[in-house]
Amino acid sequence: MRTWLYNVVAIALLLAAVPVFAQEAEQDNEFAAFRNKLNEARDASAAPAAPAPPAPASPLVVPVAEAPSSAGPSPAQQQPAGPSPAQVNAELNNLLGPAGALPLDPKAPAIPAPQTPQDLQAAMAAEQQEQARKIEQMTFEAALRQLLPMSPEQIRKTYEAFLINREAAETPMVEPEPKQVVETISLDPSDAVTTIWASPGYVTTVLFLDASGAPWPIEDMTWAGRFNVIAPTSGGNIIRITPQTAHGVGNISIKLIDLPAPITLNLKTGITQVYYRMDLRIPKQGPLAKTPLIEYGGLKSTAGKDEGITAILDGVPPPAAEQLTVNGVDGRTAAWKINDAVYLRTPLTLLSPGWRASASSADGMNVYALDRAPVVLLSDKGRMVQARIQTEGIAP
Repeated sequence: MRTWLYNVVAIALLLAAVPVFAQEAEQDNEFAAFRNKLNEARDASAAPAAPAPPAPASPLVVPVAEAPSSAGPSPAQQQPAGPSPAQVNAELNNLLGPAGALPLDPKAPAIPAPQTPQDLQAAMAAEQQEQARKIEQMTFEAALRQLLPMSPEQIRKTYEAFLINREAAETPMVEPEPKQVVETISLDPSDAVTTIWASPGYVTTVLFLDASGAPWPIEDMTWAGRFNVIAPTSGGNIIRITPQTAHGVGNISIKLIDLPAPITLNLKTGITQVYYRMDLRIPKQGPLAKTPLIEYGGLKSTAGKDEGITAILDGVPPPAAEQLTVNGVDGRTAAWKINDAVYLRTPLTLLSPGWRASASSADGMNVYALDRAPVVLLSDKGRMVQARIQTEGIAP
């Protein structure tokens, strides 16, 4: 019985003390003392003994031996000294034995205290709530991935690619050349019909003027073709044309006030040129015509048109024109020689000499076709100005 108890105590002490001694080097001395004590217990129980009955569940109490008589120790008492019964009871009650007095490792995990049924039920409820929260979060993330599968960076790259592709698709392949044209409408039915060039994405403005440069009001108008035409208000002389296709044709018929014959124009759409502004002059005096300063002023003919006047009024003289020197006025006034005629382009009003033909634009620029005239008189807002034109080389 005593040997079995010593063996149980020894095994329990070894199992509990070895990890502690292996981690804490300062406990070597106590471990050596405990090992010596264990060896002494084994030597004391070397004699064979009958197998001991199973130990009771309650703490074992070993009867305390009676004090030795005065006659001296008995042969049994002369055996090597071992642990006292009180020490054995303490070792059995404390499974760690002497190791229970050793300091604990601060890094060792704490032993949880026994839980009551209420604690277990609360822990299970908390775990159930945590699992429900995790499932809800996973469901939300899965739905978010289905609705928005792309990351923010991928969305930004997609938007940048969309901008590049849209710019390439909406940018025209050819940017049309803008032009501003001044042209005299011929009233001769045998002459070619004037063409107005428009371009998609651009507005073409057309003005109607008379021979004096005054506006000629439009009475009514109609058109055909894929064009959006904005008619003027009552008494207006400006129309605006916007094509609805890149390659379209059509025409427009305009009835001017006090002009018996209608004006017919061709409408064409292209991508190489576009008329931003087109001034169309009628070679007659309109209802709003300016009163001429001299009786014989005005156009020479109401049916034909002078190509030289048209080109010079546009600011682009024909190749055959030779520019002359003009003194006595500012740079707004210039003169050219074409064949035997002199063409004077000026914002001023010509007083003398008389001219063959004249034309004016909506911005107040005038062109006069003259015979040989080295000196001309001009009116600058009522102030008379004398200009000299060098006309050497012109036949009399």
